[in-house]
Amino acid sequence: MRELVIKAYRYAVKLSIDECVYGAASDSQEVLDNLKELEEAWFIGLESEGGWSDSVRQSKESLFSLNINEEGQYTSRMLTLSTLSMNVGALDSEAVRSLWASLAFELFYLTNDDEERYSIQAHPYFMRNITVQAADLPLGYPIYQSPLLSS
Repeated sequence: MRELVIKAYRYAVKLSIDECVYGAASDSQEVLDNLKELEEAWFIGLESEGGWSDSVRQSKESLFSLNINEEGQYTSRMLTLSTLSMNVGALDSEAVRSLWASLAFELFYLTNDDEERYSIQAHPYFMRNITVQAADLPLGYPIYQSPLLSS
């Protein structure tokens, strides 16, 4: 019974927020349609609950949480499942070593010490900025690590 009351309260809060944002429902059928949609396509609850991760695995269309932070402010998070097109690729190790060699030439022989030099960002297809940053010191950027922390 407790879980059912919590679920009903969460649905009521979500419908109230939607009403404030989108306007009032025109009739009781629209409210019922909204409740059916919440049941079928939404997870409404805390991110720390098991239902959140289960809903991600089940590919629920929308996730919604409402929290209160340390300052007493209410925050919400809404995630919506969508399709995203992206390019995936790999860099040949020889291409990376050649970029590092040109970086060494530029820094040591041409004595260019400008950290924001254009040549770092000059080749987007080779992801030059990321590749240059990944080089070992003194060519790349330092990586800061903290000691292992446990509680």
